[in-house]
Amino acid sequence: MTSAGRVVTLGERLDPSAPLELDGAPLVPASSANTRGTAIDGVGEAEILVWHKPRGVTTTHADPYAAITLPQALTEELGAARAERMLSIGRLDRETEGLLLLTPERSLVSRLAHPRARLRRGYAVATRFSLGEPEFSRLRAGIRLTDGWARALESRAVQPADSLPAEIRSGNDDPGQWSYIALGEGRHHEVRRLYGAVGHPVLRLVRLSFGPATLGELLPGALRPLTSDERSEFSRALNAPPQAPA
Repeated sequence: MTSAGRVVTLGERLDPSAPLELDGAPLVPASSANTRGTAIDGVGEAEILVWHKPRGVTTTHADPYAAITLPQALTEELGAARAERMLSIGRLDRETEGLLLLTPERSLVSRLAHPRARLRRGYAVATRFSLGEPEFSRLRAGIRLTDGWARALESRAVQPADSLPAEIRSGNDDPGQWSYIALGEGRHHEVRRLYGAVGHPVLRLVRLSFGPATLGELLPGALRPLTSDERSEFSRALNAPPQAPA
């Protein structure tokens, strides 16, 4: 059995939002397989929220080393009981900010986070120096990390259409220091490791999109439900037939 590409051992405690696989197939709890149609008919009517995760929040429910856990960060907006039920679809490390999908439906977590859903994750990345085409090409070609090969689906300079948050657009950072990368999976610190491999340590990392959901002008700490179009696109992704790896 694996979790996010890592082999887990019997008795190991995992975060409730961590996706699990057995022989390469995502595991879905039998008790929730037909919850409100989520496993059969895409996302069905399941509650899914888009959240602008601020820096400093650890996306776990219990961590003695975390300054702020996921439920603590959500309590003011959702109330304690509802915040405690929310699970993150994929994870962002403590210092990474931006779009994070939330749901109380455990059966959706691994299905939407799994690479088989083919949902792109788009990020804005701030570095001390600007990247050039040699670095972008290398990121697109692929780099061997400690847990295997990783490559960007897209890697380039930021563009107006990327819709960077307003505070970044109007901030003191040199716009040339920001670049864009899209990945098809969510491995541990993948963006940070890729940029480190091309000699550009990440200074700031903001997730702009996850599949059809975009951050837009959502302020840090704010929440919104999926739009009807986003919900339809997520359902279409989950109902799509499996495709061979590229």
